Amino acid sequence: MFNEMSIVTTAVSSFNNAALYSPYFFVVALLSAPLFFMVYLYGRDFVSRIGWNNQNIETKVSFWSAVCLVVWLMIFGGNYAVIRDSISLLPVTIALGLFVSMAYVVNKAKKLGYLLKLRDKKIKWFALIALIVLAVFSAKPNLWGILLQLSAVFCGVIVGDRFNKKYSDISLNSLVFGYFSILVLMQPEFFRFGQLGNLTLVHLLAILLCGFFAVTALVTKYTNARSKIYQSAYIKLKWLFRILAILGIVLFVSTESVPVCLGLLGAVAILEMLTIYHSKQILDKLCKQSWGLLLVCFGITVICPAISLLGMLYLESLPDKIQTKDFSRLL
Repeated sequence: MFNEMSIVTTAVSSFNNAALYSPYFFVVALLSAPLFFMVYLYGRDFVSRIGWNNQNIETKVSFWSAVCLVVWLMIFGGNYAVIRDSISLLPVTIALGLFVSMAYVVNKAKKLGYLLKLRDKKIKWFALIALIVLAVFSAKPNLWGILLQLSAVFCGVIVGDRFNKKYSDISLNSLVFGYFSILVLMQPEFFRFGQLGNLTLVHLLAILLCGFFAVTALVTKYTNARSKIYQSAYIKLKWLFRILAILGIVLFVSTESVPVCLGLLGAVAILEMLTIYHSKQILDKLCKQSWGLLLVCFGITVICPAISLLGMLYLESLPDKIQTKDFSRLL
């Protein structure tokens, strides 16, 4: 009855049961609510004090959110020992995401002048050593994982330093965060998101919100309003993809499948494209608001409040307030 091993086993079992039915990320978000509220009240004053304005806040937020993502991925992303499948593609996909994120961070640091300042100081060696240590730590305890992470980091540094073409901060940022939202679904325990892949409705809703705002940010940025679809055809197409989206939600909740999630987001994207293409004009604020909400939702999902706070700072800097009806009209 008082066997030490049985007591430990019982305690671990109780912890696992609690983790299954109490999504930890949601609890952390609730406990962080006072901090979010303070940012909501004093965000604009804080942004003005650190020198961010309407001309540079988009670049600053995209850069620092990517930095937070890279650091979080290295420190809190988990380790390769938790992967369930021996032939899992997750390590390769993680390395790909780390490569793109690192390339973006270095490229943006170069354009902002941070990289030039770093080269002129001795701190550059400390930064390089810290980067290596973080990359190694994130890949524990497998040697192949360490080599994979280091290769992704250094290739990202080289590509980011030499890439000179122009690109949209919002577009690339939305792609990266949407990409990692799908990876969370692929192997949730790797990201400490759900216990052994057992996801509750709250977990699934968080992933769908991240995917929805990522898709909306991209669609509203690259789809032009032309008002060229006949009204009867427009209504029939809208209802067709609405039904497909509803079926996709039911199937996604039942299966937690990555292909189903991608199909559902594809249906939502087509729905929004039809709405915009049929309209005479589009609200430009939807793209920026979607991107800010994506940062907020993603930061909550992966338990990285810094990303959520950056998203809230960006939303507070926008002249227009968020209105749910603007997003509902897209669907």
